[in-house]
Order: sequence, then structure tokens, then C-alpha cells
Amino acid sequence: MPKIIVCIATCNRPQGLRRTLGSLAAQQTRHHLEILVADNDANRQDGMAVVEQMAAQGYRWPIEALLVAERGIPLVRNALVAAALARPGVTHVAMLDDDEAASPGWIDAMADTAARWEADIVGGAVLREMDSQIAPWAARHPLLAPKQRGQSGPVALVDSTANVLMAATALRAMGDRPFDDRMALTGGSDKQLFTRMQRRGFRFGWSEEAVVTELIPASRVTAKWLLMRGYRVGMTDMMVERFHKGRLRALLGEAPRIVAGFLIGSLGAVATLDRGKRVERLGKLYRAAGKIAGLAGFHYEEYRKVHGA
Repeated sequence: MPKIIVCIATCNRPQGLRRTLGSLAAQQTRHHLEILVADNDANRQDGMAVVEQMAAQGYRWPIEALLVAERGIPLVRNALVAAALARPGVTHVAMLDDDEAASPGWIDAMADTAARWEADIVGGAVLREMDSQIAPWAARHPLLAPKQRGQSGPVALVDSTANVLMAATALRAMGDRPFDDRMALTGGSDKQLFTRMQRRGFRFGWSEEAVVTELIPASRVTAKWLLMRGYRVGMTDMMVERFHKGRLRALLGEAPRIVAGFLIGSLGAVATLDRGKRVERLGKLYRAAGKIAGLAGFHYEEYRKVHGA
């Protein structure tokens, strides 16, 4: 039977963390879980307080919190991985975000997929739930659509720790700090790690049944946020390409898509009166601009601001 440590990074989202931990307590599972929470806010320490309160109330699983004072997503993830791998007998490390809730069969679906397909890393489906009513134009945006692949099975790569199960052997093979500290507040350190794992020959799988639901706050359902998320994704994708291939090879490989992004984004945006289509098409331009920024070494720190509660 696998020994699974579930890790959650948190920063200024006490309500979200309670929701995440509540969903883990409600797992219908044959596994015995252990929960690790890392709080990345040295001032408020809301995450530490939530864990202390829930543990005192008789939380279902063994649970522990640690404080990571220096801000940065990979710093928190590296602290969680180090603490998880130090546990005797650990075979797998799972990760969820503090704005997600796992479905009751989540962890069993992840473990079953890993065993069936002999996958070292398994990603799972992410549904979206809005915390308030949103405009119809925004509801159609691809960035707010569910993250699904249609079926479970082997895949070439997963790119997010928002819903993932990783073999301890694969994590240990990636060194003491598997997540890249250079991407502290930019995002993308998860895709960087999984790209490295792919290059090392580790196997990936996908579980359509291992569903989590992300709660999206109103502050993330604006044209500005959606455009800047496209910019950030383009930037971090290109940072990953640059880290692995070098600046010139990355540029040569992406140049046609960058040019297409600028053309489709600019011309397509002026050719429609539909706000949703205009924002979506402008997103291609922003993503192309982000790729240029990533190539040039400019860093937009999207995660300096925390959305949601």
C-alpha cells in the first residue's frame, strides 16, 4: 500500500485552506494519509493558525504545519518536498492548491492511475467554481474552462502541481531543491520541474476521475487579469524553454508562434465587437509579448498579489 503525504502551500487564504483540508478529511479512501501545510506568510501566519485549530478539533489525518518566511512558490514547494521525503516509508507526494477542494474519491483515483499505467507523475482534472456571478463573455474564456483531457491514461507531460501525485523516487532523483527558486513569484516552477522529469525519462499519467474544484474569486474574472495571465504563461513557458535549450534555440523554435500571436491577436481583436472574443484574441498577443519577455529575461511576478481568501 502506498504511503502518501499530501502537501498544500498556502498564503493569506485561511478560508480556502479550511475548504481544502475539509475535502481531504472527507476522502473515501483505503489509504492512510498524512497532511503537510506550508505557510508562506511570516506576518499573518493564517495557515499556521488554521492547522492548529483543525488539529485541536480532532482532524481526521495526522497534520503538521511549517512556516516558510521568504516569499516564493518554489521555496514553499521545496520545503514541503523536503519535509515529506523525510517521513519514513513515504512512496508518493501529492499536491493541491489552497483554493481547491478534492472530490471524495480523489486520492484513490490518483493512486489507481499511477499503479495501472506505471506512472511516476499523475495529473488530475480541475473543475472551476466562481465565487460570484460573472459576465457571459468571461464565462466563455478558455482560462476559466475546466482542465480536462477526456480520458485517463498515459500522457507526455503534466504541467501543474494544482492536482498532482508524484513518486518519491522521482522527486529524490531531481535533487534537494527540485522546484526552481529563480521562478519565485513568476509561476511556472512546476512546469519547469516536470519538463526536467520528462527529459530524465520519468513517465506521466492523467486521471480524469481524480477531480478537484478550484474556487475562482471575482478579482480573477476581469479582462486585465485574463490578459496578464496569458502574458505570464507565455513568459514562463519561454523561461522553461530558455533554461533547457538556450536563448537562441528557444527563439528559433518559437518565432513563428510569436509572430502568429501578434498578428492574430491584433487583427482579430479589431475585427470583432464581441467582448469575449476580443479579450480571447488579445490574449494571444499578450502571450506572444510574454514569450518575448521570457526570452529577454524580464520577470512579471504575478504571484506577488494573492487573490481570494
